Amino acid sequence: MTERTIFHIDMDAFFASIEVVRNPALKGKPVIVGGNPNRRGVVSTCSYEARKFGVHSSMPLKEAQRRCPHGIFIEGSYQIYGEYSAQIMEIFRTLTPFVESISIDEAYIDVTNLISEKESALDLAKRLQAEVYKQTALTCSIGVATNKLIAKIASGMAKPAKITHVPAGQEMAFLAPLKIQAIPGIGQKTQEHLNADNIVYVRDLQGLGIDYLMDKYGERGYHYFYAACGRDKRPVAWEETLPKSIGAETTFETDQSDREALVQALNYLCAKSWRRLRLYKMRTRGITLKLRNGGFVTITRSQMLFSDTQDLALLQQSALELFDQNFDGLPIRLIGISYHKLTDQYWQPTLWQDTHITRIPIQ
Repeated sequence: MTERTIFHIDMDAFFASIEVVRNPALKGKPVIVGGNPNRRGVVSTCSYEARKFGVHSSMPLKEAQRRCPHGIFIEGSYQIYGEYSAQIMEIFRTLTPFVESISIDEAYIDVTNLISEKESALDLAKRLQAEVYKQTALTCSIGVATNKLIAKIASGMAKPAKITHVPAGQEMAFLAPLKIQAIPGIGQKTQEHLNADNIVYVRDLQGLGIDYLMDKYGERGYHYFYAACGRDKRPVAWEETLPKSIGAETTFETDQSDREALVQALNYLCAKSWRRLRLYKMRTRGITLKLRNGGFVTITRSQMLFSDTQDLALLQQSALELFDQNFDGLPIRLIGISYHKLTDQYWQPTLWQDTHITRIPIQ
């Protein structure tokens, strides 16, 4: 039986990092997202610079201000955070449909069928990490393992912006030196209870054996032992429903006004989205262009095709028409394309329909 390869990907200080991307002047400063510290509330997240002062998620804002009086407190732009999350999950799904999004900033990915002699699991993780940064300017930490349990623990050890790989067969050795609270499900009260029984490290659970642990702790003992051995058969719960839209976008390192470079990027994004369209064996009847300038002003323009298609040349032509109709020469920060009105059914023309495919702009 082939061992699975599972990634757990966790974005680094997600909300705070987005604020830094939106305002580079915040880079290297203690950014705390959650709101005004003079009002009641808690920290949503904070930058690593703020964490050095003991600030952490769910901490009361007043306490965060006491610990980090020079912190920069931000209300938070949760709609924008959601847009970034959707973009990142789309990057993952461009790689494979086997994606389980478990929160706004983390996901499991089953990449078993992507591993080959040409690209190892570690190489694939590096490529994905680089792609996320290229498209969003955000970093992520990745745990690579044979199951979800080990992958999640590994990603926590990879922060920030690193990759931890636990090869098949090394799960017990990886877990052994860790404190028992590293195992998901062992909270503070359980930790204190086990510590009182001289169980401090995962290796202590491994050495006691399943019979002893079940005799002493009942069903919980079963969980403790198998988790301590790094066993987890849970599948990545990906959505089997077909996507409603498929797209891709890219953010330029510096704002771009050169038409040739922009068209080249547009054609690349069309082809990238088209490959995913083919992966799902779908066709599209709608296409949308997204442009964002240096001032973060975003426009989207769409048009409908006369029929469902999977013709890359036609899709690139349609995207180019939309671009030429809407590009005003101002520098572009982000460009994107998406296909919508998707179907997995093949379109069959009738005898009285014109074989020439036209495009119908959406007003």
